[in-house]
This record gives sequence, C-alpha cells and structure tokens, in this order.
Amino acid sequence: MKQTLIKPGKLSKPKEQGQSLVELAISLFLLLILLAGIVDLGRALIIQFVLKDAAEEGVVYGTAYPSNCAQILSRISSNIDTQFVKETVSPVIEIRDGGGTYHPCPYSSATGGQTIRVTIPYSFKVTMPFLGTFVGGQTIPLQVTATGVVLRP
Repeated sequence: MKQTLIKPGKLSKPKEQGQSLVELAISLFLLLILLAGIVDLGRALIIQFVLKDAAEEGVVYGTAYPSNCAQILSRISSNIDTQFVKETVSPVIEIRDGGGTYHPCPYSSATGGQTIRVTIPYSFKVTMPFLGTFVGGQTIPLQVTATGVVLRP
C-alpha cells in the first residue's frame, strides 16, 4: 500500500489557484471607481461653497449700492477662487420691487427695504466617466442663490 504525503504549503486545490487574484482585481476595480466618484462629488461640493461665498459677497455690496451693477459683478468675480472654478460664470443680479416682481440690475427704482438676489448658475463637469451614468450625464448643474435686503437706494 502506497501512502501519499501532502506537502505543507499546498492547501488549495490546483483548480482554485487564480481565484484570489481575480477576486482582488474585481474588488479593487470597484473600490477605485467608488473612490474616484467620491473625489469628484467632493470637488462639486467645494465649487458650490466657493460660488455661494461669491454670491453672498455680491449681495453684501448690493445691499448698500443696489444700482452699481458693475461693482457688484466685480465683487463676485474677484471673490471666486480660480483654483476651483476654471470657467467663467454669469451671475444674475435682480431686485424685487414692492409688488414681488424681480427686475434685472440696474433697477432705477431701487429703494430701501427691497430684496436683492444674486444667482450664479454653473455647470460642473464630471471627470469620472462611470459617474456620469449614475448622475445622468457628464455635467452636474449647480446653482447658488443669495438674497439680502437693500439698505439704501
């Protein structure tokens, strides 16, 4: 009777030798996609905060000088960090009259107590190709709005 000895390092069957490597490759691929999506959405959140800060700066200046639209736009654009927002933005400045209707800046009848609103639309480009299938496209529309009360005409 012949005995076969099992070698100490040989625990797996010969048919399962590459299984661990395939599992690692698939799980690593999925984890990297997830990580890249998190980084992309984090960038979108930072850009949202930058745009909100710029819109609020425009409203702060616009509450004191509601008819000086060029200076409001200058305040907004100088407050946007170009490290994160690389494209040009087109802010919309509006002043609401006593009847509740918003008028574009410059509004000659701006008086104290009316509301000024600065809206900045932005189209965030997703860099992760697979993330676009989950959010519905390769761009995410962002829009921030800041409002304030006009202090003086």
